[in-house]
Amino acid sequence: MSDEGLRARKQRQTRDTIHRAAVDLALELGPDAATVAAISERADISPRTFFNYYPSKEDAIVGLHEGLPSDDELDELRTGVSDDLIADILRLMLGVFSPSDDRLLEQRKALMAEHPRLLQRQWARMIGIEQRIGGAVAERMRATDRFAHLPDIDAAALALVVTCNAVLRLSIRKVIAHDIPPSEIQPHLDDTLHTLREVLRTLP
Repeated sequence: MSDEGLRARKQRQTRDTIHRAAVDLALELGPDAATVAAISERADISPRTFFNYYPSKEDAIVGLHEGLPSDDELDELRTGVSDDLIADILRLMLGVFSPSDDRLLEQRKALMAEHPRLLQRQWARMIGIEQRIGGAVAERMRATDRFAHLPDIDAAALALVVTCNAVLRLSIRKVIAHDIPPSEIQPHLDDTLHTLREVLRTLP
């Protein structure tokens, strides 16, 4: 593995550790009592390290921040992991939005239900992430003549990203409804994407 890949993996592991500690403390003590100092102690990091990953304890609890996805991940999306733009967007979003461990999804869901301000923070962060990914998608679309006929590539890119996020959310709903571990979401994501492609083919 390259140094860059190893660094990105370590960063993701640290981010996940902080997120898990924040969720656990928020459930045990309530979001107000789950301070940055307490979260840092639980995650075995310094408060300074905490703020390298999350700007606030609320962001740590929902597991999102304005720097997601990373610059390296966006560069990968710009150049293309594959020839399938939609699949590349979904792969990236799955890495950003899916919990690293199966229990986190249900725990976060419980916290959002009890504390609506956390849900508001989650939605705000999701919108920012969609816009961040949309910018990279627009750059990729401009690099080929395939999309040259579109009057507003920025709007088209954002619409594509928002649609991919909807595909991901539908897949998560399916996983929850059938009591399937979130770690096994990929086949259901593939099925939902296939359904979307079939619907789009039938539209005028």
